[in-house]
Amino acid sequence: MKSPKIAHATIIFLLMVVFGAVFYYLYRPLSFNNTPLTYTVSPGSGVLRIAYDLKKLGIIDSPKIFSTVILMEGQQKKLQSGEYQFESGQTSLQSIILKMRDGDVVKHELTIVDGWSFKQLMQVLNNQPELTHELTNLTPEQVAQKLQLNAVNPEGLFLPETYQFVAGDSDASILKRANKALMVILNAEWQSRSTGDLYKTPYQALIVASMIQKESGVAADQSKVSGVIYRRLLKNMRLQIDPTVIYAMGDAYQGKLHSKDLWVESPYNTYRHRGLPPTPISYPSDTALYAALHPDQGNELYFVATGNGTHYFSSNLQTHDRAVIKYLLNGK
Repeated sequence: MKSPKIAHATIIFLLMVVFGAVFYYLYRPLSFNNTPLTYTVSPGSGVLRIAYDLKKLGIIDSPKIFSTVILMEGQQKKLQSGEYQFESGQTSLQSIILKMRDGDVVKHELTIVDGWSFKQLMQVLNNQPELTHELTNLTPEQVAQKLQLNAVNPEGLFLPETYQFVAGDSDASILKRANKALMVILNAEWQSRSTGDLYKTPYQALIVASMIQKESGVAADQSKVSGVIYRRLLKNMRLQIDPTVIYAMGDAYQGKLHSKDLWVESPYNTYRHRGLPPTPISYPSDTALYAALHPDQGNELYFVATGNGTHYFSSNLQTHDRAVIKYLLNGK
């Protein structure tokens, strides 16, 4: 007959073996093919459904053991829906459970690029398979209404930035966030503006910023472009901004602007119509927003692209004409 001490030691040893085996099984790295693998937990999915799906993907070996561990840990009602990603060799049974408990879902990114139009933005949004699409086939006016924008057109009303989202988020939710981000910056710049009463509303300043963005992505030039627009408006001169003509032409624009194009009939054509276009023509960056409300204080009224990303600015037509010959007509 074994002594109580020996029996006690045996029990402790067996428990240590069991706990060691359980610990090893829970935390050993899992190996599977086609790494990384993604799996989406649908809302309302039960533990067994998740377990057998993971087995089918080749991530776990035993659905019953997986389910038993979840039940023993009391996690069955805590697993969150969403898209999860698993790396072979870096994933264990326990890490899967904790990842789903914590809702550590895959984060996707979408970038709104400076100078994009609403049409370009919608093309990118519509090509995001992880998004729920609520805006597809809606007109710009319908989109503005659905998003409850304070405008009839969503052009220019979203801040160029990179936005994270998870599978199942809607395209509308991203644009609402982008609009909110834009309004924070626009309203802050509006409060510190140096344009006096020339621009009556922040929306007018946004229109100016959109033209600045299309004319130049160079921050150093943007305030000077802004100054030219500001002074031309003060003098009631036509703005003659080429990108407004390109915007007015739409799909008819084929990459090169011709002199005849400057006479296209459109309220966006600033060669034909004085004042601002009716809406923005692009999504301006924060630097363009700043430039619109803090224009350069010089006396230039003209500018021409030099061909290297910058512009040449002139205060009189004669100098401007010479610059056009130099940089455009002669291609120098």
